Amino acid sequence: MLIWWLPLGLLFGFIVSHTWSSNFGKSPPHIVFILVDDQGFRDVGYHGSEIKTPTLDRLAAQGVKLENYYVQPLCSPSRSQLMTGRQGFINEKKIKNPFH
Repeated sequence: MLIWWLPLGLLFGFIVSHTWSSNFGKSPPHIVFILVDDQGFRDVGYHGSEIKTPTLDRLAAQGVKLENYYVQPLCSPSRSQLMTGRQGFINEKKIKNPFH
């Protein structure tokens, strides 16, 4: 019984993977990453600010908004985390070499 299911499962897997791979990657995603220093949650128009931000409002309406996040109070730690892919060296007693 298992001998009959194996070719059928392989055929199904091949068909599904071929279908997904033919539709995947036809156009690269458009990613805009904005890193801002000293900006509060309600400092943009789409969060109800009095400050007019029409371009950011238009980008937010057409794209994905990430609204559940945690950041450092300054931009330098966030920038270094983005550049190195590591987090939290300042909280350790001894600073370690981030490249090893």
